[in-house]
Amino acid sequence: MISVKLHLAIDDDNFATNTYIVTDEETGETAVIDPSLSEDTLIEKIKDKNVKYILITHGHYDHIGGANLVKEKIGAKIVVHKEDQEMLLDSKKNYGENTEPVYADILVEDGSEIMLGNAKIKVMHTPGHTKGGVCYIFEDDRVIFSGDTLFRLTAGRTDLYGGNARTELMSLAKIGELEGDYKVYPGHDDSTTLDFERQYNRYMRTRFRRR
Repeated sequence: MISVKLHLAIDDDNFATNTYIVTDEETGETAVIDPSLSEDTLIEKIKDKNVKYILITHGHYDHIGGANLVKEKIGAKIVVHKEDQEMLLDSKKNYGENTEPVYADILVEDGSEIMLGNAKIKVMHTPGHTKGGVCYIFEDDRVIFSGDTLFRLTAGRTDLYGGNARTELMSLAKIGELEGDYKVYPGHDDSTTLDFERQYNRYMRTRFRRR
């Protein structure tokens, strides 16, 4: 079993990003998902935890801004999809005017698996918002961390670097094809469930032919 705690990071423009602190309750091993801002309040919440990974869902500045600080203070390994590695190094591509380069320790791809204590995390490549966007899926706990691919009743924008609207729809369909229901924790705004999104999210209801 895992426990999930939300750390809400708010920048100077009052823009909020969801950072998640996920702990395997049996072993205490912890992952921080999308550490948004370099703020001490996040470090206070995790300083006594056994943080093993910093899991990045995609390379935009608001999801990587605290990665270097967490790594420096805690010593965790930074994980990102190989297609978004370039965004961590280039502030023009991640849209962070003062974002320092972030160097990944582990590059993943579709189908990669990571063990957090006794909890297995499956990586699902879900491009569209960026080229290397991913969902981190805890199948045994029926939990998805969807980054900016899937939100409650909507989906991530596709007009920034690496974005592609058709690819986004294909990724949403891929998520929707998972069996059963899941709790969904997105990169912004409220959590939701996969069954709810299958029924009410207009982007997930869109029909198209894969090529």
